[in-house]
Amino acid sequence: MSEHSEQNKVNTEKVRANKSILRPRIIAFILLGIALNFLLSTLVRQTDLPFYIDTVGTIIVTGVSGVIPGIVTALCTNIINFTLDGESIFYASLNMLIAIATGYFFESGKIKTKTGKFLFVFVIALIGGGIGSVITWFLYRSPSESPMVVSIMEFLKNLLGMGVFASHVTATFITDFIDKAISVLVAIITISTMPEELKASLRFSGWKHKILTAYEQGSVISNISGRISIGMRTILTIVLSTFIMTIIVSWFSLINYHRTTEEQTREKAEQIAYLASTCIDPERVNEYIRYSYKARGYEETEKRLTDILNSSDDIQFLYVYKPENNGCRVVFDLDAYLPDGTFVPGVGAGTLVDYEPGFVQYRENLLLGDDVPTLAVEDQYGDYIMTYYPVRDVNGHTVCYAVANIKLEVIDSFTTDFIGRVVLLFAGFFILVVVIGVWTARYRIVMPIAGMTSYADEVAFMDDERYAEKLQKMESLDIHTGDEMELLYKALCKLTSDTVAQMNDIKSKSDEISKMQTGLIITMADMVESRDSDTGAHVQKTAAYVRIILEGLKRNGYYTEKLTDKYIRDVEMSAPLHDIGKIAVSDTVLNKPGKLTDEEFAIMKTHTTEGRKIIESAISKVEGDSYLKEARNMAGYHHERWDGKGYPEGLHGEVIPLSARVMSVADVFDALVSPRVYKPAFPLDKALSIIQEGAGAQFDPKVVEVFMESIDEVVKIMNKFKED
Repeated sequence: MSEHSEQNKVNTEKVRANKSILRPRIIAFILLGIALNFLLSTLVRQTDLPFYIDTVGTIIVTGVSGVIPGIVTALCTNIINFTLDGESIFYASLNMLIAIATGYFFESGKIKTKTGKFLFVFVIALIGGGIGSVITWFLYRSPSESPMVVSIMEFLKNLLGMGVFASHVTATFITDFIDKAISVLVAIITISTMPEELKASLRFSGWKHKILTAYEQGSVISNISGRISIGMRTILTIVLSTFIMTIIVSWFSLINYHRTTEEQTREKAEQIAYLASTCIDPERVNEYIRYSYKARGYEETEKRLTDILNSSDDIQFLYVYKPENNGCRVVFDLDAYLPDGTFVPGVGAGTLVDYEPGFVQYRENLLLGDDVPTLAVEDQYGDYIMTYYPVRDVNGHTVCYAVANIKLEVIDSFTTDFIGRVVLLFAGFFILVVVIGVWTARYRIVMPIAGMTSYADEVAFMDDERYAEKLQKMESLDIHTGDEMELLYKALCKLTSDTVAQMNDIKSKSDEISKMQTGLIITMADMVESRDSDTGAHVQKTAAYVRIILEGLKRNGYYTEKLTDKYIRDVEMSAPLHDIGKIAVSDTVLNKPGKLTDEEFAIMKTHTTEGRKIIESAISKVEGDSYLKEARNMAGYHHERWDGKGYPEGLHGEVIPLSARVMSVADVFDALVSPRVYKPAFPLDKALSIIQEGAGAQFDPKVVEVFMESIDEVVKIMNKFKED
């Protein structure tokens, strides 16, 4: 490599490093923005000013570093304030929207004009004051208590006749407009005084490759007219999946919360009824019914029951009934007020009333003095949670029941508040996930693909004279995403550079190489079979099993990019070579009738590495071969395990080559159902049970799945070779 090229590489790496969000300078700048937000908001609160000014840091960070750092600043600010006031987290989505709006106005350049500045202040005030005032009303069910907001509200109500809610929203917006104007002024002055070099060093774009010009991007889009671009598909997928996830989580949270709240309400009703039952003297119940207030202790008991009723606004009715055949005899029935203020007088002691709706079915239980369940009931006064708690005498006989009713509106109110807060909470994280997801998709997927697409057509139809020029344009993209996209780009570049040379070679050598491949496989497979007295038709059976599994994977839509017809053919052809390494294992170990010692097993395990070496040696001698790579993979890795506990390298999951994962199942199955010098053949059911148990541990679960689905074909192969 030339000195100039080496220097360019060094400079490129420096640029890439300077664009990372994990760079200490950018992190420090975000922390500074968070601290500024917190300090300014604390300052104005200490001085009782009618503002917050808690977005100055967010606007500065977004204007300098970009939307992602700005959103992080906004969210972290609200999380910190939440620890102090318990409510700020519900406004996080608003401050994140302000960061997004800031990014738009700064990146588009609209902030540079007076109109743009005014419009910017108006938009973020509409977010913070307009939407924020609605959230405040929802959280507190009342308007803001800020003196300035209250004064403006009174003015609007007196002058324009506005209602409380409308005047609250308008007054809050006006106040917030002033707040945001001050914040924007401070932010713009701060940004304008920062050196350009410093601002450039703090800019976070995440671009790690050449970005196409607007014209180049436009040409890509024009070529997909009538279709949805991959960028739009990706963005829609991120937005919709995140939205659906948010809805599902919120819905299940609501259901669980509602159930929990209802259960707690039932328990509360039962506790109240129990507490009321302790006030009743069971020996005087009949006296209370007969003489009412004239009975000794009646008034004192009624007062204690009244205190219980008044102890919580949730308790709607509290009374004591004695069940009889034709209804319930009133012992105590306290006066009550409905939520709308309607007065409901209690029924006098001794009055016979009908059984409560829902409890008619339990009349016999009540007459017997049994416990009855707590129910949700509906009557002329509304919906309630109602419970009957027995009052028993010294002999354990039930003499009456204390009855407590709690309004179901309490549950509905709690549920509404809960779901509202959950939605507000999720809204902030929804925005964060969507923005980061869209940003990542754009700069890590869409832009690289757009870059490759813009040159792919030119490269695909290039002529020999312009080959160097087209290849240079492709390489100038310098895609560096550090993932499969980068590997794809490098592969595309290599493919492009190799295409011309390969096309001249492939046609003349293809027939010769094919014959050499077939001959090599047959020769090596024969060598293995001649040494291992146990294997017999093992290589033929496993090759057939491998083909069945690969076709099943393709049929089920698994690993579709990998499972081309050529790949399946190559793997099937290579399958007989998976145990080629046993050539290097001594006959003593290979054909030992008993269990191998640790030392012998260590020797046996070397057949994987030896097999890989043998095939790698063959690959090095057969230029241009592709299928032997899978022969090498199967020979070297067919004893690896899905959970990483296999050998020789302890690979795990999809890191293990697909061909080796397929061979692993085929190999183990055949070993189980075939006799060996050290064991008899296992029954088919036993072998299949072992294979299924190994799914997700020893074997790829998808491979096991299609193997079990294709068991009829597998059995045919197994029986065929038994007959032979």
